[in-house]
Amino acid sequence: MYPFKNKIKFIFYKIFGGLVFELKTRKRLRERKKIKREPYKLEIAFRKLESSLGGINYPDNEFNKIMSMVLFDIELFEHIALRFRYDRKVLGYISRDDQFLHFLGPNRRSYPSHPYERENNSAIKIDVQSLFMFGMIMINRSLLLLKMYLPDKSSNAKIDMYSKIGAFYHELSNSNQLSILAQKFKSKFLLRIKWLHSALRFYRNEFIEHLDKGYQQGMNFGVYFNDFALSSYKWNYNANDDVKIENFRTELENLGVKISGRNDGGRSLINRYYIQKVFDNIVLVPDNLLKKALDLVEEIGVHSPQPEKVISEIEMYMEGILNFMCEELDNSELIKYKK
Repeated sequence: MYPFKNKIKFIFYKIFGGLVFELKTRKRLRERKKIKREPYKLEIAFRKLESSLGGINYPDNEFNKIMSMVLFDIELFEHIALRFRYDRKVLGYISRDDQFLHFLGPNRRSYPSHPYERENNSAIKIDVQSLFMFGMIMINRSLLLLKMYLPDKSSNAKIDMYSKIGAFYHELSNSNQLSILAQKFKSKFLLRIKWLHSALRFYRNEFIEHLDKGYQQGMNFGVYFNDFALSSYKWNYNANDDVKIENFRTELENLGVKISGRNDGGRSLINRYYIQKVFDNIVLVPDNLLKKALDLVEEIGVHSPQPEKVISEIEMYMEGILNFMCEELDNSELIKYKK
């Protein structure tokens, strides 16, 4: 009885499977449109700051010009995050349909691919790469607001501390002449800035950053599990790389930093995996070894942070600095331009 029913289901799926999935997709889209969209938390924080700026006339309207750009970046990042989560949900539906095929024919050597599988996988890859690229664009743009907000200037005349998140981090962490406002900012955000500086540089596109290293131009990743990421590995890993990693581990441990899991046995003893653990715990690496750590990460290759963590870290930082700017407005440089 059951084999006959399964055979009927299989024939039906083979003939009408694409149409059924299309109808299901349209139904889900209609249901999704009915859901009331909650205000995005970054937009709420942005509007709060915007409303507090009444009466402030910055020269040449520069602050408001950058504010409009940041708002556009916020809207774009929200769109990318929502699309990533939606495409992941669609992948879940596809996966269940694939499981149904396996259930119908458990002994088959191969199964037909889902009609939307390739397109969905490509969409997710674009979404994840976009999270890194446009997250970095939004964060770097917000530095232009901080440049007009904080009184601090670069200690090195050749480097603008507000040009990129890396330069901003190094100035905050190394300068001993920070203003009171910058010190307060540092106490709230320094570790998160360190993580963003380290993690978002992981994926870079040559058309945006004008770089030409292979590991920066494209990465493979798995999409069928929750635990997935961009990845890039050195193809000709050798004994010299082992030596570099062991030397770095010795330097790190001599400073009292032991990365969790190193001595637990199994793959934790593999040097390549150790670099992954270093990257996962990059905020523990002292500043004097940070560049060396990130150079090893890029040379040896690792998995990137999970996309959901990337979204979370970027959102917490952006929401935090927008609220900080609103709360500390009376102590900032902007207050000089209030009528």
